[in-house]
Amino acid sequence: MLFGVVLSGILPTVSVVPALILAGLVVFVIRPAILGAVLARARMSWEAHAFVAWFGPRGLNSLLLALLVVQAGIPGGELLLATVGVVVLASVVIHGATASPAAAWYARRAAREVLVEEREGSALGLFAEEDEEEIPRITPEQLHQMMSELSPVVLDVRSRMSYDSEQAHIPGDIRVLPDEVIEWAENQDRNRPIVAYCS
Repeated sequence: MLFGVVLSGILPTVSVVPALILAGLVVFVIRPAILGAVLARARMSWEAHAFVAWFGPRGLNSLLLALLVVQAGIPGGELLLATVGVVVLASVVIHGATASPAAAWYARRAAREVLVEEREGSALGLFAEEDEEEIPRITPEQLHQMMSELSPVVLDVRSRMSYDSEQAHIPGDIRVLPDEVIEWAENQDRNRPIVAYCS
């Protein structure tokens, strides 16, 4: 509300057409391109890349930074704040109008198949370079023997889509969502063997 009050008094000082052209470039070209470059090495589906590049990060940060220029008394500061205000307002309108349709589209994609990012347990995992061959694996027969001798904790860490579509599970297992494994493990006995399965 405070920013609205401030902007309402200085927006008339901005040339509307150039400011809207700048807003279009920022919203449709510059920010998606920068975020695309930042996320280039992330292990994410193209759907997630598109979703993140379109929506975020956004908000009042730009206005706060422009306000620092005004408070410092730098010439042209108010014009800069007003221009940034036009860009932010355009972003609010455009992204606000596309939020529900885009979220529904991504949800449909995630419901149809297991996307790459759903297999990761943390944001760091999206960027980490791990060799799947280094992950120790056991056969069903070995698990059966372990269950009779060592009483391991068996974790069902299937993705939401796999869990909902498959009815079978290992008796006595514990259901933990892939993105909640780290939090679950914090209070567990480190000496007890843990076996996780995802399919």
